[in-house]
Amino acid sequence: TTIIVNRPASGLKKPVGYHLDMLVCAVCIYPVCAFLGLPFPHNSTAPSLIHQMSLSTYDTVPVPGGGTRQVVSKVAEQRVTNLTIHILIGLSLAVGSVVNNVPKAVTFGIFLVMGFSSLSGNQLFERVWLWTIWDRSFYPRFRFVTRVPYNSLHKYTAIQFGCFAILYVLTSVSAVAVVFPFFMASLVFVRKSLKWVFTQEELDELDAHEDLPPDEEETGGRNSVDKPVRTLDDVEKLPIEATEWTRTTSY
Repeated sequence: TTIIVNRPASGLKKPVGYHLDMLVCAVCIYPVCAFLGLPFPHNSTAPSLIHQMSLSTYDTVPVPGGGTRQVVSKVAEQRVTNLTIHILIGLSLAVGSVVNNVPKAVTFGIFLVMGFSSLSGNQLFERVWLWTIWDRSFYPRFRFVTRVPYNSLHKYTAIQFGCFAILYVLTSVSAVAVVFPFFMASLVFVRKSLKWVFTQEELDELDAHEDLPPDEEETGGRNSVDKPVRTLDDVEKLPIEATEWTRTTSY
């Protein structure tokens, strides 16, 4: 979660504090939780992404080939909202009787909206969405579309989506939930083994840490869109040899 929030596409200016976070947890939080028998705190992906998105200002940029994408222009980096959120979480203990009256459907709906909202800009689901587009000429001109062969693009997406599906099953079925951390660790070796299936250039585009800008329409690539068929006016302007060949093959 921390890596996703602090990725370059998020537009954060202040440096990360991974080691400081671990130091604070190890010295101040984890010992208290262990002594009182409380569960260890951990990052919550969907609320963290929603919080980061709510503090960001986005510009809508058209994608060559169709569609638009949201680009972060600035982020209000501060500590007030974080402090306020956790104060309200603490105060919720005093109004537990009121919170219990909230229907579970409302709570599930909130988390559903938060989950779907955090999918914006997720490259995995952008590549999964390509499976619903039959005509490849209508693909948005993302770099992983124009610079990676289609077979490799969809193969990588299928592998990544399969791992995601396994993670979802492990978190949903309590009988096999104990395997979850071991499968998470095994993903490191899965990623390392992909170098035997894909070239390094393909992995640089499909697994880029930065939000790479899409290619322009006229930029040639491995999967560049075919040029439109010539009209009769264009044919008349061709040399005689090319004109005769075009007319012969056309008929």
